[in-house]
Amino acid sequence: MARTAAMLLTLCLTAAALLLGQAVPAFAATSLNADGSSWAGPAIDQWRNDVNPMGIKINFSPSGSAAGRNQWAIGQNDFTASDVPFRTQPDTGVGAGGHEGGSGNVENPVYGYSYVPITAGGTAFMYNLTVAGKQVRDLRLSPKTIVEIFTRKITNWNDPRITADYGKALPSIPMIPIVRSDGSGATAQFTRWMQHTFQAEWEEYCRSINNVSCGDYTEFFPRTAQTKALNGSDVVANYIMGSAGEGTIGYDEYAFAKGSNWPVVKVLNPAGYYTLPTASNVAVALTAAKIRGVDDSTSPSDPNFLQQNLDGVYVNNDPRSYPVSSYSYLIVPRKDAALPPPPRFNDDKGSALSRFISYVLCAGQGKADELGYSPIPRNLVRGGILQTQHIPGNASTVDPNTLANCPNPTFTGEELTVLKNAPQPSPCDAKGAPLDCKVENGKPVTGGTTSGGSGTTGGAAAGGSGSGGAATGGAGAAGGAATGGSGSTGGATGGAATTSGAGGTGKATTTKTPGSTGTGTTGGAATTGGAGSTGGTGGDAGTGGAAADPNAPAADDPNAAVDGTDDQAAEQVVDPQTGQVVARGRGSGTATEVTADVVEVAGRPEDWTLSTLTALELLAVVVVPPLLGRRLLRRRSQTGGRS
Repeated sequence: MARTAAMLLTLCLTAAALLLGQAVPAFAATSLNADGSSWAGPAIDQWRNDVNPMGIKINFSPSGSAAGRNQWAIGQNDFTASDVPFRTQPDTGVGAGGHEGGSGNVENPVYGYSYVPITAGGTAFMYNLTVAGKQVRDLRLSPKTIVEIFTRKITNWNDPRITADYGKALPSIPMIPIVRSDGSGATAQFTRWMQHTFQAEWEEYCRSINNVSCGDYTEFFPRTAQTKALNGSDVVANYIMGSAGEGTIGYDEYAFAKGSNWPVVKVLNPAGYYTLPTASNVAVALTAAKIRGVDDSTSPSDPNFLQQNLDGVYVNNDPRSYPVSSYSYLIVPRKDAALPPPPRFNDDKGSALSRFISYVLCAGQGKADELGYSPIPRNLVRGGILQTQHIPGNASTVDPNTLANCPNPTFTGEELTVLKNAPQPSPCDAKGAPLDCKVENGKPVTGGTTSGGSGTTGGAAAGGSGSGGAATGGAGAAGGAATGGSGSTGGATGGAATTSGAGGTGKATTTKTPGSTGTGTTGGAATTGGAGSTGGTGGDAGTGGAAADPNAPAADDPNAAVDGTDDQAAEQVVDPQTGQVVARGRGSGTATEVTADVVEVAGRPEDWTLSTLTALELLAVVVVPPLLGRRLLRRRSQTGGRS
């Protein structure tokens, strides 16, 4: 019996080892070290966790773009993340004192590198403004007004230029711009936009502080005594949202606002519509981005080779585009450049890095929206995949010419699905539309709800905004409120509506669930566009539900674009290689946000077998030792104590 038990244990252990061996990644585990962009930090953190099952371990520190490039320059990184390229001329925005301390000087990397697009997003303008005890959540401003705010020509919230954009006067409250104190990619993207759209105004401001031009862009915002400077994207966001942030406005990555259900400014675009930095609006804008040397004839010897050219983005006249859109880079080793790759880098690391990039630019972009970013569109994906060919040890399986095996949510083959599916703006978002706007026969008219503290941007519940709760007669929840349930303070009562899908994506199915005062409904996604009290009470994500975009228009919003069609069932796009759902669209004629499910990289069909063998192994471990013990005791007693 003891022999049988021992054999059983051996067989179980052998079988488990063999089957577990099948679950080991095809590539040996490899670690990569990186620093850089805090702007891209939340996305990189998600993606590095996604690729762990592939045997790729990435240690990333969101220390800021400038710090990341410095770590690369001294050979301490395998790759780095930066919102801007290496500095080929002095950054004059830092001022003379900064240069003396070593900041803003020309950067001379000694290792060969390529720039790879990784995260796209909009520079969002978070603000903290309360009127009569209610948070303002529907602020809209023109680009010129934004420039005048950050160049200190506008210093109070009741300025007539703000009134003209917003549609009504705000109280006399001092305005405090929040800028970055450190070298920041967010600052570089924002100042480049100002330089290329309102050059005279921006140059005048720079020269008044530094006595010189700020150049094409600066990572160091020229500050005055009337601005407050803080270090790090997260610190800026937290300060604006805090009690000390009343009256402030700052620039930051949209991910920080979206993750906290915090309002941002709707910015007037060249087509004459106020738009938000939603995933689809940014993706639409970036279809006009160019990569030097990929989309033009820039030579590899040119200092600007592979850098972004966003001039077309700033003037994109698609009604959906968000004008302050950009993307950040990975700086990765290049094997065939004039300079050698970093000595610490080898083919094993190159294999891991190229596979990581392929995942990020393809399936990984399906998570961009939920993280507060925009998926990288096809033109930039192709440019990035082309650069993986030059990484030492490249093991990418994505064909840069066809991208056929790249499940990115912005395209299918050659078709730019983002341009087909991205929702059109509401007529109420057109320049000149009244603030208390509703849509009748496709036209904006006066008579809708005002939102100076009610639900998130996109329109409060039809029939009037409820102070601290939903309007009687039906809440304006994203995806369609349940009919017949009246809203009460802070939450739904007697069958309030929740959405089982994210707001702004067609018409989500509606579920009636009992609510309780002061909380959202359990299990539902956050409502978007419905009336709620200050801070989103009564419109927060329910327990177990994913938070919807706090600024996206609701599907049943009376202010939403009217196309004359009903919402249709979602159409799934399936990756032909994996059988996984990689994107969801809508039926023809119905607009939707770009969304996608990420291809699973860890699951295996034999997981149930592993579980069974593990149970047998544990059983054997528990049962066999007592049996062996009894057997030995009997032998000892039969032999007079001899074993």
